[in-house]
Amino acid sequence: MADFHTSTHRANWIFSPQELVEKYKAANQRAIQALEKYGTTQMEVDADGSLSYPEPIARDNADKHSRPKPLNIEEEQFMRVFYENELREVCSAFYFPNKIQATALIYFKRFYLQWSVMEHHPKHIMLTCVYAACKIEENHVSAEELGKGISQDHQMILNYEMIVSQSLEFDLIVYAPYRSVEGFVNDMEIRTCLRSGMEG
Repeated sequence: MADFHTSTHRANWIFSPQELVEKYKAANQRAIQALEKYGTTQMEVDADGSLSYPEPIARDNADKHSRPKPLNIEEEQFMRVFYENELREVCSAFYFPNKIQATALIYFKRFYLQWSVMEHHPKHIMLTCVYAACKIEENHVSAEELGKGISQDHQMILNYEMIVSQSLEFDLIVYAPYRSVEGFVNDMEIRTCLRSGMEG
């Protein structure tokens, strides 16, 4: 495996706090504009992974009072945090290793740097991120098995797989802290065993 310093993780996905705020604002503004134009923010994802909005609404027929109120950036943050916790619970329910949970969380966070929670429901993205993390971390779980285990339609997971991968810019190798910690623990175990062998 390549090291972190030459990775796409470092090159493309490390942002300052101000850059993160700008990305969240841009996604939020795009969703608000979609709400004004289409009367909804939810994009449709077809079986082939393509995205579409419904037909634009006519401005004279649109009743502004019946439209849903858009979320602000803070409300979007609350939604993301809620579903990050749900993601942890799903991983725990399946007894996935920490590296899958960490990878799925990183995918989820990266996805919402590109999109608003108003455009793609976090529950769908969360499940798709878990599925993608299982694949990349070589812990195979089928979409059917994942969907069945949490009473969700597995086809939704498959439909979102391409848009999640595209939003991650196909940068699927991530460097979570678990890898470093596991390496450190392994080194300490080896040193402890060596010292015990020398003393005994």
